[in-house]
Amino acid sequence: MTENDDSDGSTPAAIVSLHILNALAAAPEGLGVTQLASVLGMPKARVHRHLGALRAHGYVMQEAPTSVYRVGWRLYLLGQACAAHFDVMTLAKPALERLRDRVAQTIVIATFDGDDVVVLDFLRGTSPVEITLRPGTRFPLHAVAQGKVVLAYGPAGLLDRIASAPLNALTPRTIIDPERLRIEVELVKRRGWADAPEELFLGINALAAPIHQGDGALFGTVAIIGSVHYLPAAPDPAHVELLRETARAISEAMGFRP
Repeated sequence: MTENDDSDGSTPAAIVSLHILNALAAAPEGLGVTQLASVLGMPKARVHRHLGALRAHGYVMQEAPTSVYRVGWRLYLLGQACAAHFDVMTLAKPALERLRDRVAQTIVIATFDGDDVVVLDFLRGTSPVEITLRPGTRFPLHAVAQGKVVLAYGPAGLLDRIASAPLNALTPRTIIDPERLRIEVELVKRRGWADAPEELFLGINALAAPIHQGDGALFGTVAIIGSVHYLPAAPDPAHVELLRETARAISEAMGFRP
């Protein structure tokens, strides 16, 4: 069964539609009814009914030759409207720019969704080796510094769920042992930041710290991304402190008061 398993039909109709739209948004090549039913763990007939309604109102479209579904024009407009009101980057940008100017590396702000870290936006670094990330890119929680922060400060029970599932190795340095992951997450809790040298990509490291919302819940992370030449496995303490200062400044801008 999948995370959105609904084989008993208990999920409200509106939430089913949102799950369908979310799955299609994550699949630029489109998905057929059978694929969607498999991804969502729902009966094919139920998915088909929702797709019909969504298509009638412009939220999805169906390609005639292949019968695959993609997100439609109305969903695009909705996304644009939401983006216009989603001002986290407006709040965060001054602090992110200060951090980028001090460390010269790529600065990334991300949130989390399910088992993944999701990149929201980034500022390009100014070092000779430049690293960029496409907004919307998703990474598994166990393999990135941002994910370790989510496991340390995110929803209760998330670490247990991630650690109980197979942990895929993306490089020889990816943490795939559940107990080692737990130890790493405890370290993140104690020191307030995470790193992941060459755990996602060889030659790349990241330092990440938590961003909290006004109610204290975790919103996401701010991270410094760079080659191991500039961000070695033993990070510069000054970089760590600048990162933590930035995370605190963004959290305070979002209304968080420790």
